[in-house]
Amino acid sequence: MITQPAVPDHIEYLSMREAADRYHVSVMTLRRRIRTGTLPAVHCGPKLIRIPAQALDALFPPVPNSNSWVS
Repeated sequence: MITQPAVPDHIEYLSMREAADRYHVSVMTLRRRIRTGTLPAVHCGPKLIRIPAQALDALFPPVPNSNSWVS
């Protein structure tokens, strides 16, 4: 029996400005990351670029604090 890979029901895409505002970085920083291949993005038209929210979460992981080291 062949099973289909799990496909998310809904992928949230953000505009360049929304993504920059969410992580307090410049649009130029996001453009550099897209150019180097570290941030995936999709073209939705000749000038319109959207970034998957999951890709941003993976690019900017939270920094561990002292509470996360408690065993």
